[in-house]
Amino acid sequence: MVVIALVVIILQGSYTFYNAKGFSYLSSDSKACNNCHVMNDVYSDWLKSPHAKHAQCIDCHLPHGFISKWLAKAESGVGHAYEFTFNDHLPPNLDASPKTKKIVQANCIACHLPYASNAVNPTLKNHPHGENALNCVSCHVGMGHKRGF
Repeated sequence: MVVIALVVIILQGSYTFYNAKGFSYLSSDSKACNNCHVMNDVYSDWLKSPHAKHAQCIDCHLPHGFISKWLAKAESGVGHAYEFTFNDHLPPNLDASPKTKKIVQANCIACHLPYASNAVNPTLKNHPHGENALNCVSCHVGMGHKRGF
């Protein structure tokens, strides 16, 4: 009986992985981020943004280190898979988590520091407001996409 249940779980998981275009998530192509309908508006916004010419979704939303990128990608993927499978009340758009917001801020600074070094304190360690300091997207709203941040 356990063997049959295991086979059913493996077959169902394989079918779901295939149907969800699971291998596309191993790429850096932003089209993979649009596999789910809740990302349609965000993806459409990104295609019209200045960043679409120079950056993929992962350039902003994932750490740039090899191991940290794949760990964050796996964590996000498992979380999304769980929500899409077990949550009947998905929001119309996904919002960035506090962890993702920190990653986005670090990536904004990493890419734009050469141009904005006079305006940005890249560490924010000595900022008088600490965690409540302004982030790049506080002023540059809608730079990557309009929703979900």
